[in-house]
Amino acid sequence: MRWKRHLVNLPLVGPLLLFAYRARASAATGLGPLREYARWLVASRELTNYTYDLTERNKRHLAWFVTEVAGIAPAAALGYIQELENDEDLRAHIRSAIQSSPDGRFSDREIRFGRRLGWYAIARATKPGVVVETGVDKGLGSCVLAAALRRNAEEGRPGIYYGTDIDPKAGFLFGGEYAKVGKLLYGDSVESLLRLDAGIGLFINDSDHSVDYEAREYAVIESKLAGSAIVLGDNAHATDELLRFAERSGRRFLYFREQPDRHWYPGAGIGAAYFGH
Repeated sequence: MRWKRHLVNLPLVGPLLLFAYRARASAATGLGPLREYARWLVASRELTNYTYDLTERNKRHLAWFVTEVAGIAPAAALGYIQELENDEDLRAHIRSAIQSSPDGRFSDREIRFGRRLGWYAIARATKPGVVVETGVDKGLGSCVLAAALRRNAEEGRPGIYYGTDIDPKAGFLFGGEYAKVGKLLYGDSVESLLRLDAGIGLFINDSDHSVDYEAREYAVIESKLAGSAIVLGDNAHATDELLRFAERSGRRFLYFREQPDRHWYPGAGIGAAYFGH
């Protein structure tokens, strides 16, 4: 560090050398995302809702996040994360759905779960009777949550999944054995939630990401939640609506930030409103 300070004192060339050093350091930081962006342009088919793996360190961070939110041991949380990663039946189902659907041309053949690993681990840990996800898109999250419910049923704790989406073509991945534990509700998500009569144990907001719409979803589902329900938000990196809901409903709030592995997208995260353990 000392020699860098002395650069400023060199006549004429000092400031130039210091500028060049700082430019090189900042450029090196920015080249990584540019390389990943170029690779993604060539290798990926995705147009939106980009998929990616998390770094190994980030997965350990996620395990501790699940530990706090679901009230389980870190080893158990990490075990659930690995359980999903190693689920070859689910991967085979998703690949088959991509290959057989015309919408599959906008999906990558490599299956990457990202923050959905956390959704799965929380569903496995808490074994909710009803899981609701607003915003289905292709249906990757639907399949992940249904896979968790199928495992829970094998352990004697069955549950049902409801996914909502305004697009009548959403959810092409959701089929086969996974669709047997759930149902997609098409139309405005708030209207679908108003008609839903169920004690929701796990709610995931991932639909319209406007502040007002997110707040409306939380307001509608508040009276429909089971006593110890957990509410997850896919927009907590951009708004404070889930934080406000947690404060209003007497819950705690926690946020996990994604660190995508070898992807240009900086990642989103999982916000959680939950009761302490």
